[in-house]
Amino acid sequence: MLLLGLTAVHAELFTSPKVVAQFGRQNPARYFGIVDYNSSLLVYARTGHYPHADPNPRTLLWTGCDHNLNCISRSNTQLAPWPSSLAHNAAIYVANDQWYVIGGLWGPGTRKRGLERRGPFSSIDELLASDEGPVLVQGDHEGCVDRRPRQRGSCEFDGKVSVVDGRLYARANLVRRNASNGMFGGRHVQVLKFEPALSNFELISVRDYRGVGAPPVSGDNVYFAVVLRNPVAKGYILLAPVVREEPTRKAFIGMAFSCDGVHFSEFLRVLESTPASYGRGTDHPVDGVVVRGPNAYFYVHRDVPGVRAEEIYKSRLVRYTVPLAELKAVAERRLDCAPVPSCVENNQH
Repeated sequence: MLLLGLTAVHAELFTSPKVVAQFGRQNPARYFGIVDYNSSLLVYARTGHYPHADPNPRTLLWTGCDHNLNCISRSNTQLAPWPSSLAHNAAIYVANDQWYVIGGLWGPGTRKRGLERRGPFSSIDELLASDEGPVLVQGDHEGCVDRRPRQRGSCEFDGKVSVVDGRLYARANLVRRNASNGMFGGRHVQVLKFEPALSNFELISVRDYRGVGAPPVSGDNVYFAVVLRNPVAKGYILLAPVVREEPTRKAFIGMAFSCDGVHFSEFLRVLESTPASYGRGTDHPVDGVVVRGPNAYFYVHRDVPGVRAEEIYKSRLVRYTVPLAELKAVAERRLDCAPVPSCVENNQH
């Protein structure tokens, strides 16, 4: 039995929307991330061929930003000289004052080697000038789930990855068949630890999202995960574009909380979105949170190009304000740090 209908609505948590970047026609940028380091922000995104920034994606960067993201301009844009496999799903992050990037696809040929890790580097300039890094994870890594026939049991790692505290979150494709009627993918999220040692992948669970042992449904999609350290409470915050095709078609930005980064609370529907084709919603959370004074600032890429024809020229980044006291209260009401039953079985066939 599927239980997504129990998802709580908490639209008032994200307040004071402000458009901080507006993108012009034919701009395919997507999969945005923000790194807050030494009170200055780095913003990055994927670009490429319009409208889907694919094939041959590249990584865009903007440095020296504040929380208004007024750094995003054509004159301030840098293009990372990375291969398209790395740029496809790249996550840039800082750990112990050192810069890293993880990204890459797994597939035939020499260029799709799997998830590559570059770093540590003492500056973003050194990271951008880096050569090929070691492969962290290949597509046949133990526990990885990608049931699409073309993958033959190995993970492609399509979609954006997210990295926090030595954990890597990547897409899991739970459904064997692909269809062209919008019932597509059965996308979910899987996680592994790579520090201090490399673990197997396991599927995350989200309370009340899927009943224990229920078969995956192609119309239910957690399109990708943004996982962040909670700035005011224990553990982690999950943000995700969620689409549900049945019993009624809906899409939203979901927020959930976790003590261990694997078992999450029920989704809060913090923003309503528009369901579109192939299990996608029109909006994506940005990978990052910015804390300034009494507020946390979350960012959402609204009307992602190529998802829905009606919104093709409205792509923009919107900043939302969440008072830290309210975020703490919401998180602590949902964090019990007790074991949670696995919501998606890892050994379904």
